[in-house]
Amino acid sequence: MSLAFSVLPLIFVIAAGYGLGKSGLIPRENWGGIEALSFRALIPAMLVLAIAQTDLSVARYGGFAVVLLGVLACLGGLALVVWRLTGMSRASAGSVFQLSVRWNAFVALAAADVFLADGIAVLAIAIALLIPTINVACIVVLAALGPAQAGPGQIARTVSRNPLVIACAIGLALNLSGVTLPESVASALDMIARGALAVGLMAIGAGISLRRLATLDARVGVSVLLRPVIGPVLFAGLGTLWGLPAMQLFAGVLVFAAPAASNGYIIAKQMGADAELYADVMTWQVVLSMLCLPIWAALLL
Repeated sequence: MSLAFSVLPLIFVIAAGYGLGKSGLIPRENWGGIEALSFRALIPAMLVLAIAQTDLSVARYGGFAVVLLGVLACLGGLALVVWRLTGMSRASAGSVFQLSVRWNAFVALAAADVFLADGIAVLAIAIALLIPTINVACIVVLAALGPAQAGPGQIARTVSRNPLVIACAIGLALNLSGVTLPESVASALDMIARGALAVGLMAIGAGISLRRLATLDARVGVSVLLRPVIGPVLFAGLGTLWGLPAMQLFAGVLVFAAPAASNGYIIAKQMGADAELYADVMTWQVVLSMLCLPIWAALLL
């Protein structure tokens, strides 16, 4: 029950964005600026701070890291296979790829706090490992699938100029150099970063259409299953075969059972993917995750 309540605020913030968008209190033409603010300032601040302050000594978590990256690669590959088999548009394929690999660390951390004594420390390893990997992979795929169908050179330039990739590089450089951010700088980044989740979720809500949400087409069905269902099953199976301890096994399941991250919607809008599909699927994933996470806890703990 406590886990369900930890997820409910996400739903409420999405609903608030929906209400602001539909009521016209924030005009439709203003949402583009709000999305750009999140993409270019709020989310990068969150990434710099999170990566710079995470303990990257992963000697104890080698197997955990290998299985995380293996399942991530499987999900991304499945998303691209679905694109080829179903003939969906390139814009839809970009969003389905993001929906399969991005994860809402806030939901996973809330679940870890409920179920695992040291779960937050383990998830910090996952955050440091996956945030740069996922962001680079998503930018590459979205650039390749985008309207311009960019070549390798254009993809490399797009990746190198992307605010999220730059933020990950700055965070890693700070972490590996041993430089500690001054308290005033860290506090300022924290103040900026705290707006990232709420702004992203409200932007999702503003982009939701209840009429589309009620239509469960194949794209929505596949995207919903990839993240909260297929991903956790893959991690639980591979993690068990690898012999991961129970805490790492459940922490990895949390990574893939959590819904997709809200920042994927902003990135889809910025890079020409199907942002409306992303918004609709992520809302379904939030609901399904709220149902699935307690079941996984009962099975693995």
